[in-house]
Amino acid sequence: MVGVQGLLISILIAWSYLIWGIEHGGGLLYGGAVTITTTLYSGWRFKLDTDRVDNQPSAIMAGLYKGTALRFLMVIALLIVGFRVFKLEPADVILGFVVTQAGYFFGPLTARWGRQ
Repeated sequence: MVGVQGLLISILIAWSYLIWGIEHGGGLLYGGAVTITTTLYSGWRFKLDTDRVDNQPSAIMAGLYKGTALRFLMVIALLIVGFRVFKLEPADVILGFVVTQAGYFFGPLTARWGRQ
Protein backbone atom coordinates (compact mmCIF):
# COMPACT_ATOMS: atom_id res chain seq x y z
CA MET A 1 0.00 0.00 0.00
CA VAL A 2 2.84 2.39 0.82
CA GLY A 3 4.35 1.60 -2.58
CA VAL A 4 1.15 2.70 -4.32
CA GLN A 5 1.09 5.86 -2.23
CA GLY A 6 4.72 6.61 -3.03
CA LEU A 7 4.06 6.10 -6.72
CA LEU A 8 1.05 8.41 -6.67
CA ILE A 9 2.85 11.25 -4.91
CA SER A 10 5.91 10.83 -7.15
CA ILE A 11 3.75 11.14 -10.26
CA LEU A 12 1.98 14.18 -8.83
CA ILE A 13 5.25 15.93 -7.93
CA ALA A 14 6.77 15.19 -11.34
CA TRP A 15 3.64 16.44 -13.12
CA SER A 16 3.55 19.56 -10.96
CA TYR A 17 7.23 20.22 -11.68
CA LEU A 18 6.66 19.95 -15.44
CA ILE A 19 3.64 22.27 -15.36
CA TRP A 20 4.45 24.89 -12.69
CA GLY A 21 8.03 24.34 -11.60
CA ILE A 22 9.57 23.43 -8.27
CA GLU A 23 7.67 25.86 -6.00
CA HIS A 24 4.82 23.43 -5.26
CA GLY A 25 6.98 20.34 -4.71
CA GLY A 26 7.65 20.87 -1.00
CA GLY A 27 4.00 21.12 -0.03
CA LEU A 28 3.02 18.17 -2.20
CA LEU A 29 5.82 16.06 -0.77
CA TYR A 30 4.92 17.00 2.80
CA GLY A 31 1.24 16.17 2.26
CA GLY A 32 2.21 12.81 0.80
CA ALA A 33 4.66 12.18 3.64
CA VAL A 34 1.89 12.78 6.19
CA THR A 35 -0.24 10.08 4.58
CA ILE A 36 2.63 7.62 4.21
CA THR A 37 3.75 8.20 7.82
CA THR A 38 0.27 7.60 9.20
CA THR A 39 -0.18 4.53 6.98
CA LEU A 40 3.03 3.05 8.36
CA TYR A 41 1.84 3.88 11.88
CA SER A 42 -1.50 2.15 11.22
CA GLY A 43 0.27 -0.95 9.93
CA TRP A 44 2.52 -1.04 12.97
CA ARG A 45 -0.46 -0.67 15.33
CA PHE A 46 -2.38 -3.39 13.48
CA LYS A 47 0.59 -5.74 13.80
CA LEU A 48 0.87 -5.01 17.52
CA ASP A 49 -2.84 -5.56 18.07
CA THR A 50 -3.07 -8.80 16.10
CA ASP A 51 0.15 -10.32 17.50
CA ARG A 52 -1.14 -10.13 21.06
CA VAL A 53 -1.01 -13.32 23.07
CA ASP A 54 -4.59 -13.23 24.33
CA ASN A 55 -6.21 -12.82 20.87
CA GLN A 56 -9.46 -11.65 22.44
CA PRO A 57 -11.63 -10.13 19.69
CA SER A 58 -12.82 -7.33 21.97
CA ALA A 59 -9.24 -6.40 22.90
CA ILE A 60 -8.17 -6.45 19.25
CA MET A 61 -11.12 -4.25 18.25
CA ALA A 62 -10.40 -1.81 21.07
CA GLY A 63 -6.79 -1.60 19.90
CA LEU A 64 -7.89 -0.99 16.31
CA TYR A 65 -10.24 1.81 17.38
CA LYS A 66 -7.48 3.36 19.50
CA GLY A 67 -5.06 3.13 16.57
CA THR A 68 -7.55 4.80 14.23
CA ALA A 69 -8.16 7.64 16.70
CA LEU A 70 -4.43 8.16 17.18
CA ARG A 71 -3.90 8.13 13.40
CA PHE A 72 -6.52 10.85 13.04
CA LEU A 73 -4.82 12.95 15.72
CA MET A 74 -1.45 12.37 14.08
CA VAL A 75 -2.77 13.66 10.76
CA ILE A 76 -4.09 16.82 12.39
CA ALA A 77 -0.84 17.43 14.29
CA LEU A 78 1.38 16.85 11.24
CA LEU A 79 -0.75 19.10 9.04
CA ILE A 80 -0.60 21.87 11.65
CA VAL A 81 3.19 21.52 11.77
CA GLY A 82 3.34 21.82 7.98
CA PHE A 83 1.17 24.92 7.93
CA ARG A 84 2.51 26.73 10.99
CA VAL A 85 6.15 25.67 11.35
CA PHE A 86 7.19 25.05 7.75
CA LYS A 87 4.84 27.72 6.30
CA LEU A 88 3.82 25.46 3.41
CA GLU A 89 1.09 26.43 0.99
CA PRO A 90 -2.13 24.80 2.31
CA ALA A 91 -3.46 23.92 -1.15
CA ASP A 92 -0.25 22.05 -2.01
CA VAL A 93 -0.19 20.12 1.26
CA ILE A 94 -3.86 19.16 1.04
CA LEU A 95 -3.54 18.10 -2.61
CA GLY A 96 -0.51 15.93 -1.81
CA PHE A 97 -2.35 14.47 1.18
CA VAL A 98 -5.54 13.69 -0.76
CA VAL A 99 -3.81 12.14 -3.77
CA THR A 100 -1.61 9.98 -1.57
CA GLN A 101 -4.59 9.06 0.61
CA ALA A 102 -6.22 7.66 -2.52
CA GLY A 103 -3.45 5.05 -2.46
CA TYR A 104 -4.67 4.02 0.99
CA PHE A 105 -7.96 2.99 -0.61
CA PHE A 106 -6.56 1.61 -3.88
CA GLY A 107 -3.66 -0.21 -2.25
CA PRO A 108 -5.72 -3.26 -1.20
CA LEU A 109 -7.11 -3.52 -4.73
CA THR A 110 -3.64 -3.63 -6.27
CA ALA A 111 -2.57 -6.32 -3.78
CA ARG A 112 -5.34 -8.57 -5.10
CA TRP A 113 -4.46 -8.17 -8.78
CA GLY A 114 -1.69 -10.74 -8.65
CA ARG A 115 -3.81 -13.33 -6.79
CA GLN A 116 -6.73 -13.69 -9.18
